[in-house]
Formats: sequence, C-alpha cells, structure tokens
Amino acid sequence: MRSQIRQGFFKGAQTVCAKTARRQPKVRQGRGGLCGKPSGFAIYYGEDMRFGSHYKMTGDDVIDYVFEHTNFFSSNENLICEEIGDGNINYVYRITDPKNKKSVILKQADVQTRVRPDGYLSPERSAREAEVLKTEFRLAPEFVPEIFHSDKTMAVIIMEDIGSYSNLKKELMKGRIFPGLGTLLARFIVKTTLPLTGPVLGSAEKTELMFKFRNPELCKITEDLVFTHPYNDLRKRNIVLPENKDWLEKKLYTKELQCKAARLKEKFDNYPQSLIHGDLHSGSVFVQERGGVHIKVIDPEFAFYGPIGYDLGNVLAHFIFAELYVKHCRGTDLSTSEKEKFSIWINGEKNALFTVFAEEGASYLRAKTECGIYRNDDFIKQYIEDIKNDAAAFAGTELNRRVIGSAKTAEITGVHNIEERIAIERDAVIIGTKMMTSGCLFLKGL
Repeated sequence: MRSQIRQGFFKGAQTVCAKTARRQPKVRQGRGGLCGKPSGFAIYYGEDMRFGSHYKMTGDDVIDYVFEHTNFFSSNENLICEEIGDGNINYVYRITDPKNKKSVILKQADVQTRVRPDGYLSPERSAREAEVLKTEFRLAPEFVPEIFHSDKTMAVIIMEDIGSYSNLKKELMKGRIFPGLGTLLARFIVKTTLPLTGPVLGSAEKTELMFKFRNPELCKITEDLVFTHPYNDLRKRNIVLPENKDWLEKKLYTKELQCKAARLKEKFDNYPQSLIHGDLHSGSVFVQERGGVHIKVIDPEFAFYGPIGYDLGNVLAHFIFAELYVKHCRGTDLSTSEKEKFSIWINGEKNALFTVFAEEGASYLRAKTECGIYRNDDFIKQYIEDIKNDAAAFAGTELNRRVIGSAKTAEITGVHNIEERIAIERDAVIIGTKMMTSGCLFLKGL
C-alpha cells in the first residue's frame, strides 16, 4: 500500500505551488465535475489536454485527475493518494483530504495487467465496467457504490469510497457472522438481473443490451480458467500443491467431468439470460454492520449477458470456502463451539440465498413480466428452478478451479499448514465434483 501527499491548486485560484509549476499549466474558466456543474477553473496543459490520451497514472496524476474532473474537493492542497488495490488486473487508489475527512476511489485499467507484465487486456474494459456499475446502481442503489465520473480515454472510474465497509471474504475467514447475508446477496441478484431478462424487457431491448455489454476478452479468461484448465491442463498453467497433486489430478482429470465442464461452458457461452456480474465471489462484496447488515458489491469487470445461475453459484461456492476454512484452519483462533456456531449460521445463509432468490425472483417475474406467454405460473416456477440447478453446477466449477487452477482464493493460499490445506482442497473438490454432476441432489440438502 503506497501513499503520496500532494500540494497544489485551489479551484478558483490561478496560483500553483512550486511542485506543479514545472508543468506550466494554463488555467482558464471552465466547466467540469459531476453532471457538468461549474467547478471553478478547469486546468489544461498546453494545446493538448494532459489527460487526452491513455497512460498509466502515478500518484500526482491521480490527484490532479480527480481534482480536475469532479467537484468533490475544493482544493488539491495536501490531498493524499494511496494505492489500495490488491487485485490482479487493475489499479485502485484512495484520494483523501485529511482535513475535511473526505475521500473518493479512482480505479484505472491499463494495457498491462497489474501483476503480470506479460498479461495484456484492452483498457476499454473500464468503460464497460462503468456502464455496468451505473446500471446496477439504477436498479439497486443500496447494494452498489455510486459512480461520480467515468472516462473511456483514460480508462478511469471515480466512485464512492466504501472504506467504512470491510471485505466480506476477510471477515468470513475470521469466523464473523452477519445475520441476513444470504438474503441480501439473493436480493442483489434478483434486483440486478431479472429486470434485464427477456421476459421483462422484451427481445428488442434485451438484444441491444447484449451487444452493449459484449465482453469477449474477459469471457475467454473465464472459459479457460473455470471450464477448461481444471479438467485438461494442456497449457500447463494449473498450480497444484505437490503433496495433493496425484489425488487432485485423479479426481478432476476425468472424461465425465470434462464432458460436464464442456456442457457448462457451452451454457456459459450461449445462454444470454441477463446482465450478470461475472465474478461474484466474497472478495467482490463489502459488508458493514451499522443499524443492521449492509453490503456493497464491486468489480463487475467480467460482466456480460450470461446465465444468472453463474452469479448465484459463485456466491454459494464462496460460502462453502468460508465454511471449510473455518472448519479446518486452526489459525482462526476460534474455539470449537465458535466454529460450530459459524457452520450452523453459514449453512442457514446458503439456504436463505436460494430460498429468497426463488421466492422474491418468482414474485418479481409475476409482477413485471409483460409478454402473455411468459405470464404463466408454471413457466415462472420452472424458470427459477432452472437458475437454481445451473447455480449448483456452476458452484462446483468454482470450487474446483480455485483449488487446482492458477487463480486461487485466500481460503486456499492463506493456509500454510499442509495437512489443513489438503483437507480444505479435498473437501472442496469432493463437494465441487458432486455439485457438477448431481447439483439437484445437493440443493435438496440445503
């Protein structure tokens, strides 16, 4: 985590500190900030705007960019820029005014991914993510941070700082209990996906959105990491614990699972049911307890029009990872009774996740479906049941790929005792393979 303190401009003034004077900015009256509101002075550097073409920003750049493109800060004097992101792909910064206790988040996409210099992705993904966040905020503002500004050229999103929230994955790994968590996540999925389905929107509007949210580059990553590599390591990119290698390969490299994975991959590719988050694991959810439990969902970079069950299944899989981590890892410092209490609670949340999704999802479709042929209770019941069955199978692929694939999860990598890690990995894969092949039976046990 890196931070940088910046001294500089006041909006409405034409003086600059020595540190920024070397850029010799031209200051002129302009419009900027949120929704085109006047923002004092807009700052330009020569004939070409400083942010007129894409480059990876540094701390000073980030501070100036936020100051120039929003009304959030009246001055950029003594603003602090801190890199807070720990993801694999993008750069995330918090910009803070320590005097006024105000802060925002800036996220930038670069051509090279954050942790792999040989990884290349188009920065245009940022504009799509911004549109997804705006769409989700319109549908479910209680679950999504507000977007203040987005910029396709610089591949930037400026959004509400949810620093008062905690990362759900980290909290669950501590054995923390959040009553109603499964209900909240079910409601997020209902509110952000079902309104954008064919039965509600109609085919014409849905088709427009399908093209708007095309995401072939990142969908290809999912296709490889989730549905292909875990069952056929032809590219030799799987990362396997040596002590568990033989067991895992014998369990996962089978024709039966390859066939099932192929069928799920085909559904992932060819069932544009709704706009889905595409990477809805517990690390993309933040939680707060203030007059009840509240959540915010971030990072819909992998969003596209796909099967709703993929999102629902990812949530379920990471509930299971949390359960296995607390059960097997002695590093949690939880007593036996506390672990049992956590297990009972999280199993209840798994049940609530599916029960609430089914009940509130069906209720929403009955109320909002326009087309007469879809306004049929038997159809709606089967529609929801199909999503649940998809979710169980997709949850299985998520469990398996996080164990044997190259993109792991903290509930695996955070375990340093070999015996504990093997126990978690094997339990996850046993559950995962059963869910892939007979997810219906698993759902009956919830």
